[in-house]
Amino acid sequence: MNKTLIALTSFFVSASFSSIACAHVSIDPPIAETGATWRGVVRVGHGCDGAPTTALDVKLPQGVTAMRVAAKPGWQVMSTPDEIVWTADRGQSLDSKQPGEFALELRVPSQAGAVWVKALQRCQGAAMDWSQVPAQGASTEGMKTPAVLLQVMTPAQAAAWRMRPAVEGAWVRASVPGQKATGAFMRITAKEPMQLVGVASPVAGVAEVHEMKMDGDVMRMRPAGTIDLVAGRAFELTPGGYHVMLQDLKSPLEAGGSVPITLVFRNAKGEESRVDVRAPVALTAPGGGMAGMAGMPGMDGMHKH
Repeated sequence: MNKTLIALTSFFVSASFSSIACAHVSIDPPIAETGATWRGVVRVGHGCDGAPTTALDVKLPQGVTAMRVAAKPGWQVMSTPDEIVWTADRGQSLDSKQPGEFALELRVPSQAGAVWVKALQRCQGAAMDWSQVPAQGASTEGMKTPAVLLQVMTPAQAAAWRMRPAVEGAWVRASVPGQKATGAFMRITAKEPMQLVGVASPVAGVAEVHEMKMDGDVMRMRPAGTIDLVAGRAFELTPGGYHVMLQDLKSPLEAGGSVPITLVFRNAKGEESRVDVRAPVALTAPGGGMAGMAGMPGMDGMHKH
């Protein structure tokens, strides 16, 4: 059976990174089906440099057309097929820390691909021009004011995207100079029977799912191979158990940074899909608690196969 590899858009899955993602103008859902009507919201995370949001001007690219714009209480709206402008009534602007949602319907292209929606966020005495587009690919890492990515997919790709496993609570244990391995941890919940068949990260020469368990009186770690995921049941990758092992680190991973990790899954039909996770680097698990032995200096002595 041929395998279909479906590249899914990146997701910020940790609590600390969800706040960063919300700082940008975003779109939800981030996918649309080819030739169909997309229904969702444009979301504003906060104001401009401490100033409240007073207007949002969304410019649609060629091939994308505004079909309907929902009314927003306390805001006026003006729209054409390729531009929508929401303007707050007096006293109705969004506080500098207040998120806002603007609902609309769009007609999207009949061909799959990345669609970039540009937005100008106007604030009292300031503005944010969300219009930066990568020269190639879909990654906006390092961009201060990226445009909004709407990924247009075929119906089959969209169906697979909707069935992708949920990945939550991801984090990577910080390393120290000279340390060549560390652990990544997260919680994965599949919507259908599925297998975790691979993992990769650009920060490591080798990335694998490993299992830590006692072998007599010695704690050992071994590659776990394929992991079976039961529909609706969370699978925990934790210190002291199954975890992602990042080996041959290319540089130390400092607390406060982040690590991109790609997880590859296979469903019962043999179709493969991937989920890209950006995991924060920390000394302990989110919410506190000890990080366990995974990623600790000196752990290589226990790493027997």
